Amino acid sequence: MFTGIVEERARVAARRESDPGLVLEVAAVKTLPGLQVGDSIAVNGVCLTAEKVSPESFTAEVVPETISRTNLGEL
Repeated sequence: MFTGIVEERARVAARRESDPGLVLEVAAVKTLPGLQVGDSIAVNGVCLTAEKVSPESFTAEVVPETISRTNLGEL
């Protein structure tokens, strides 16, 4: 169960299929300052690893097991 603090409501800026799952680009404002590649960030209660970070967004890969057990594949 996720017990962290919700910092903001972000939006999915892009979604693309990848091998083996998908890559989400999440546009955010409040959570990006200080976020670094390799940091863990919760999206809909699912901890994802930031793979790329820009001033406007971050990207994270979502593996098939996570897609099958969460709603991240529907975003």
